[in-house]
Parts: sequence; structure tokens; C-alpha cells
Amino acid sequence: MTTKKTSAKPASSKNKNIANGTDATFVADVIEPSSDVPVLVDFWAPWCGPCKTLMPLLERLVAAQGGKVKLVKVNTEDHPGIAQQLRVMAIPMVFAFKDGKPVDMFKGALPESKVAEFIETQIERFA
Repeated sequence: MTTKKTSAKPASSKNKNIANGTDATFVADVIEPSSDVPVLVDFWAPWCGPCKTLMPLLERLVAAQGGKVKLVKVNTEDHPGIAQQLRVMAIPMVFAFKDGKPVDMFKGALPESKVAEFIETQIERFA
């Protein structure tokens, strides 16, 4: 019945460093915390095959960092505003924010080693 909805929520509710973002909560979810830790924003859509590959990988790698980085997932179908402002033309697209500004990004479902390297680079920005 609600399998799809409940399967998306547990990852977010189990880890306070992973959240489902919206256009309305973007400042609180991304801009404000990005002064303390890197915040990755994963722009995705339910119909996107590569998004379904990347999201669990991002969730696992961010969770393994134990709070050194935060992930905010933004469904571009439901919340297109911020994606339009950042000129997201293809998904998945992941932005890294520091001090309220995007400082890095990648697009597509990269291999795990590249995603892990991207996350490490963002953490080093705060070192």
C-alpha cells in the first residue's frame, strides 16, 4: 500500500544528516547548516533511473561520515524552484554547499569511488 512512501522515509528518519528538502525549507536545510558542515544537495526525480542508483549510494556514504557532511534530497518534480535557480538541466545532479553557496557539483550516477572522493573533498574544505 504505502511501501514506496515508507521506503523513502526511513533513511531520512534514521539519520539526522539525511533529509528530504523542499523549496520552502531550503534555507533551513541547506544554507544555514552549510556554515558548519558541507551540505550535499541531490536533485532527483522518481522517474529517473540513474537517480535510483545514486541516491542509496549517497545515503550510505554520508551516513558513514558520522555527521561530517549532510545530504538533502530534493525531488525536482515536487520542488522545481531551487533546481531552476541553480540551472539544473539534467538529473541526478549533486551540489556541495559551503557558507551558503554552491562550491562544487557533479552530474550523473558516478561510480562509488568518485562519489566518495567528491564527499572527501567537500569535508576537506572545512578542515
